[in-house]
Amino acid sequence: MFTVISSLSNVQMQVSPQILEQGGALATISLIISSSIALLLVDSEYWNKWISSTTDMCTYPLLVVFAIIVIFKVIMIL
Repeated sequence: MFTVISSLSNVQMQVSPQILEQGGALATISLIISSSIALLLVDSEYWNKWISSTTDMCTYPLLVVFAIIVIFKVIMIL
């Protein structure tokens, strides 16, 4: 069993920049849609604590991914 685990842990996966760009585009579009929905719901009568926490749970991870994408692009340029 130890050999199986050690052989699995040595697997290296190469990711091309094209795949990262496609994922980045999807994350950016998702961030825009999530932020738009949150902004539309803030002014509605349906806004409550549950909706606020739900939109925050969707938006914050996307913001982190967006920041990582920007950092990656800056590193690729340098």
